[in-house]
Amino acid sequence: MAALVWQSCLLLLAVERARGDSSRAPCVHDLGSARQSWTLCWPALQYGGCHSNSSKGVRARVPGTVLASMLESNFSGLDPYVGMNLQQLPDIHQVGPAFYRVRYRTKVAPASCGHPFRTLILRGASYESRVFVDGVERANVTGMFRRLRVPVPSHGFDLEVETSPPPHFGVNVSGQGGDHQLAKDGPLAQFALGWDWVQATPDRNTGLWDKVEVMEHSSQLVEDLYVRTALLQRGAGHDALLTVEAHKGPCGLKWRVRHHANRSLDAEGTLAVPHCPGSSAKLEEAKLWWPWQFGDPYLYEVEILDGDCAILRQPFGVRHSEVFYEPRTDGPAFRINGVRIFLAGVNWITTDQLLRFSTNSQRYEDEVRLMRTAGANVIRVWGGGIAERPEFYRACDRLGMLVYQEFWMTGDNNGAQAGSFSWPLDHQVFVDNVQDTILLLRGHPSLFWWGGGNELWPSDRSPPMDISRAERGLVEALDGSRPYIQTSSLLQQMQSYDPKNVTAALSVDDGPYGSQVPGEFFQRNPYLRFQRYPNRTGLEPFPLSINPELGGPNFPTFAGLRRFIRTRQVPGRLGSPQPAEFAWHNFEAFVVNTSLGRPGLANGTLVDPIYDLWPRVSPMDQKTYADRASVVQYVQYRSLFEGYLQHQWSWYAGLLLWKGQTPWPSLRGFLYDWYLEANSAHQGMAAALQHTDHVLVSLEPCTLGAANVYRVNRGMEDAPETEVALTFFSLPQGEVLGTSRFQAPLVEPEAVALVGHARWPRRDGALLLRVHHNGHVLEHLLSDPCNGDALLPAMDYGNLEPTPTTLRARAWGAFEVRVTNVGAFAALLVHPRLWNGTEEVLPVWWNADYFNLLPGEMRRITWTGPVGSDVTFSGFNVREPEEALVI
Repeated sequence: MAALVWQSCLLLLAVERARGDSSRAPCVHDLGSARQSWTLCWPALQYGGCHSNSSKGVRARVPGTVLASMLESNFSGLDPYVGMNLQQLPDIHQVGPAFYRVRYRTKVAPASCGHPFRTLILRGASYESRVFVDGVERANVTGMFRRLRVPVPSHGFDLEVETSPPPHFGVNVSGQGGDHQLAKDGPLAQFALGWDWVQATPDRNTGLWDKVEVMEHSSQLVEDLYVRTALLQRGAGHDALLTVEAHKGPCGLKWRVRHHANRSLDAEGTLAVPHCPGSSAKLEEAKLWWPWQFGDPYLYEVEILDGDCAILRQPFGVRHSEVFYEPRTDGPAFRINGVRIFLAGVNWITTDQLLRFSTNSQRYEDEVRLMRTAGANVIRVWGGGIAERPEFYRACDRLGMLVYQEFWMTGDNNGAQAGSFSWPLDHQVFVDNVQDTILLLRGHPSLFWWGGGNELWPSDRSPPMDISRAERGLVEALDGSRPYIQTSSLLQQMQSYDPKNVTAALSVDDGPYGSQVPGEFFQRNPYLRFQRYPNRTGLEPFPLSINPELGGPNFPTFAGLRRFIRTRQVPGRLGSPQPAEFAWHNFEAFVVNTSLGRPGLANGTLVDPIYDLWPRVSPMDQKTYADRASVVQYVQYRSLFEGYLQHQWSWYAGLLLWKGQTPWPSLRGFLYDWYLEANSAHQGMAAALQHTDHVLVSLEPCTLGAANVYRVNRGMEDAPETEVALTFFSLPQGEVLGTSRFQAPLVEPEAVALVGHARWPRRDGALLLRVHHNGHVLEHLLSDPCNGDALLPAMDYGNLEPTPTTLRARAWGAFEVRVTNVGAFAALLVHPRLWNGTEEVLPVWWNADYFNLLPGEMRRITWTGPVGSDVTFSGFNVREPEEALVI
């Protein structure tokens, strides 16, 4: 049974006036500060302004947290993300909760649509909220993820919403959730107390952080519309049995779904609401919703009819989600519409630490698209973050991106590692927020499965059993179309792990989180295979079918670094000494323990790939550090994903990178920075995942001194026989050193085949390798992975001394430039950049990024909007844009 819809446009506050104008159709008024004036006052402060005229006071941003409003009012004059400015803002544990307890105030105009009823809808406020109409309290709500609906008069009135911080706001004294107190309050974003990739949020996200709207309507509202679908086999295709229901609504309304090709095949029935059963109907020859590499993420539209009038329309998709036990990987795996899918995705927090983009559809569209261009097919919304907003899910629905949404618990604070198993203190408040979140999001076809939280164990204590039972029961009753999995990982609790119980835990462990010898990623359970687990009995090697978190250090471009770092210092070798600004922005050093799996080396032999693999430079500057980091992280992230791909469906059913993005300018865990500029890790991941028919060079083990070449088919159809060519070029000169050709056999869906063996040319240092396959050219910067004597096999860059080269570019229409390497050396990891005057345009959808140009070589670079005035190029050995030729 697949329940495939979008959530109610009414209660998601995305309702549009029905086409064909009807006096019965509800109308919605956005009360955001972009459309009307709001102010803040402080009821608990003596001079807080709450006794003065509501039109006076500090200007408020709605939607927006208290801190976001204060910053917009320029109370500090600081950009909180630059340097160590965030440290200058008053933290709640220093100033007390009264500083961030406020009333948002505005005047609501009289009704204008001619309907007799009006309802105020808050889509998200934190943490405790009270609503006042003309000075009289009308309603209240607790928790960050529960909507509030309040009947309000048709005449104009004064509206006040008082928001108070969570009572256990805590102190940021550690990297993982501070002193853990915030977890006592449950349904909120635990990362607001700080983590090892973000500093604490001073107001703990208190305020009206999501939409505020007023709806005018003539009768009882249709709330949380939902289309349940069951797929019925029809030859090579499918029919779909549709049942349309609403959580609340009047009896007797009809529903209609128009067929995509033949109006005679429209599906119609009666809307089901509590106490009034509806009727189902068959949608023949249904078009299914597919993730982006498998097909079209097709969306239908359901209409709710009052007589002949459509009073509500909303999109939905037809798809089936399923988790099952895969014996070959000895653990959970997933199917979409009956087809196995290898999950290759990312972890996600949210778009902004201060939640300033909670309703910004374009920001969500950009970020989801950045994940897709990296090759991800699934996003995990991590349990220490938020219940993502409908705008996020709409972007995922349109772009064919699967989503794993967790509820708001993490073992870091909920007992497994710290805190208490009994938290949150108020279980009912937590369950109420869970229920409303399910109703809010259940209709999105992109939502693939629900999760109880992050790294929760043991299963009989975390989440607390009453909450766990409630979550599982609510998902089944209100949703019924997708699995619920209790935890992402059992954190090495081998004795209690049953890989066949696929809804208890996604995994028994996660990690690693640091740089590795590239070949290590091609071993089973990289790095984790060396861990000594006292309770691993009977699990050797232990099954890790889906790894929910693994990754390594990241670094922005040099230009990206300069956007928020003001010091000119750089971290020392092995990360020490570490400049204060780098530490504040959560810097993680690129350090590799090269002794793992190499008995000839002393235990704990550490290598810094930024310092130890290159010609010596003194002093190290930020440009050199960033350029070297771009090469290192490209190789690391491409190797990570290719290592897992080589063993798809034999060892693994999926992996999720920790993490894909960061909600502030962090120096840890991101494929693109907060300003939306992709780094080379993004391209490294994309090089492995952008095609479902992919050829990779395995970096370990080697066969008689040669690297093995594999063809991986992640698609649903056979990959036909074809030729594969590998060409090696010297660096930095770019001379051809040799070409190997192979006849790649036909590869069935979900299979991996050995193509041949590639012997590296006898050269010290890194080479440029180009793999030609099916009209595509993939590039790699590698030294010989089979050279066991190297300090770091596959990553010897001793030949890449500073060898700057010159690029010449020429405009070729509005959205194309042609760039030529006119220098004597190969240009490495060339990164195009688009400008409007002195402002860089981000993000940009280039046809190529972080590519390589040999001497004399030309490449066409195109992009699909936005419009810019100039294009420049930077890169490993290409000068920065302020010095480069402007087109």
